[in-house]
Amino acid sequence: MIVWINGPFGVGKTTLTKELCRRDRRVRAFDPERIGWVLKRTVGLLRPGDYQDLPAWRSATVTAAAWQARGADPLIVPMTVLRAPVLRELLDGLRGRGHEVRHLLLDVSAPVLIERVESDEDDAPQIWRLDQLGAYLTARHDLRRVDAVLDTDDLDEAEVADEAEAIIAAWRTPA
Repeated sequence: MIVWINGPFGVGKTTLTKELCRRDRRVRAFDPERIGWVLKRTVGLLRPGDYQDLPAWRSATVTAAAWQARGADPLIVPMTVLRAPVLRELLDGLRGRGHEVRHLLLDVSAPVLIERVESDEDDAPQIWRLDQLGAYLTARHDLRRVDAVLDTDDLDEAEVADEAEAIIAAWRTPA
């Protein structure tokens, strides 16, 4: 199974992924941002913009994630994708390769997200993450039509991980 964890920048996707991997050795993580980083420094020099707009990124992400999913139980992909056509292409591409794909949205209210971003001591640029909040709020309605939404407003990191584990366990249980 592949679990795509989506949500606004700063919601805690990477933190959750690290915690899920720490709790269970069978869980693996795949970060498509690395592919974007490489493409941005090569193709991006010729065609500036968001690397998610590059067909090469979408194709390479599907190929690499499908390969990484072998032996993972599950493969966790923490990646913000706010544009529905791009997200559909990625998830359908993985399903087309025979993978069960689940989409988990980590949701958060704007005031809580702003507080988290402003108090985060991580290296990620705070202003950039806050600038992306409007795009998330615009896409939020459509993004909430996923396999599961985890509202993180009133949860600490351990509680988010507990809830995510429970959601993944339920997905693993045959109906």
